[in-house]
Amino acid sequence: MTAYLDSSVTLRYILAGEITIRHVLEYPRVVSSELMEIECRRVIHRARMQRELSDEGVVEALRRLAGVLQGINLIELSRDVKVRAAESFPVVVRTLDALHLATALLWARDPAGEGGNMENVHVFSHDSALNSCAQALGLSVRLG
Repeated sequence: MTAYLDSSVTLRYILAGEITIRHVLEYPRVVSSELMEIECRRVIHRARMQRELSDEGVVEALRRLAGVLQGINLIELSRDVKVRAAESFPVVVRTLDALHLATALLWARDPAGEGGNMENVHVFSHDSALNSCAQALGLSVRLG
């Protein structure tokens, strides 16, 4: 079993300390797109610039992010991922969500990943459109 971690879950943890991420990190394998790290760092920097995070808050958010990154495998935004993200999806999704979904799909179909078993990849996201699309694509969704 593999957990696919979306940025929304990571951001709720690093910014607010929400513990939902513990369910994800209990999986034997946790993966995400390298996009997740970029999104999280951008949000931290934006929050700092908009004075939504104090200096201590920034340090804590970066510490939490580093801890999450140590426990997961980041998947490269390969050409195949970008090509799939540019294609049609059964549900309207934003560009970054399409990149996450394409990454999860290609991971699930990779014999070195999950051997083509879509049900063995569990998507963790707080984004309803991403979750709806993941389900329509045959991926298992663990958050609503």
